[in-house]
Amino acid sequence: MARSPVRELSVQSIESLSPHMKRVILTGESLSDFPPNQASAYVKLAFDNPVTPEKPLLRSYSVVDCDQAEQQLIIDFAVHSEGEDQGPAARWLEQVTVGDSIPVSGPGPTKLVDLEADWFVLAGDLTALPAIRANIEILPSDAKGYVILEIPHQDDQQSLGLDAASIPEGLEVIWMVNPHPGKQKGLLKETLAGLTRLPGKPYIWAASELNSVLEIRSWIDEESLAPRSSRYISSYWQLGLADEAHKVQKKQRLAE
Repeated sequence: MARSPVRELSVQSIESLSPHMKRVILTGESLSDFPPNQASAYVKLAFDNPVTPEKPLLRSYSVVDCDQAEQQLIIDFAVHSEGEDQGPAARWLEQVTVGDSIPVSGPGPTKLVDLEADWFVLAGDLTALPAIRANIEILPSDAKGYVILEIPHQDDQQSLGLDAASIPEGLEVIWMVNPHPGKQKGLLKETLAGLTRLPGKPYIWAASELNSVLEIRSWIDEESLAPRSSRYISSYWQLGLADEAHKVQKKQRLAE
């Protein structure tokens, strides 16, 4: 498989969407050949590595949107709460200004639900919200199911960026406030377990902290709710671990 190109992009704008979410619009002529319809796919941003400067630290983020004509790539960043450990992306986000440049590679594959399912469950924390939003936007108007979103503060609800009219009437949106992300690993699973099951075959999409999605996967398996072909389960981070260590844990534990 050919390696995806690295595009040197610059920051066009920075916007606060909610207390814990910022939107950064990147721009550059190299976006003129960025593939269309990539919402929910990931790109890798390369951040400075203070230990080994010649080896940048790569971090994955979901594509919100890309406009080839306008040469814009939109990325939403979950913002750490005050006092939390700051990784390279968080430090960059605190210091970045319009005009700064950053290398970006990708995109990887999109992470979308199977529209042939009879009903849908979309679950995740703030890191998964951009991909969940992309999935909601492709659902048919008669779609049924649930969206479960775990956020650090009630004002983070506005980060969804969708009005009620654009969400199918049969899709119930459930918000759960957890001021300490990653410290209640059973929260999403317990909410899932309390839902009324709808008729037919579901598609379950879940992304969050590693221990949280492992709880969800175990429950799905115990209940025989959805085979692997009818679900997407992935961790986007792990409490207490840098991204490199999380990737090792993710590969081992989600493969079990």
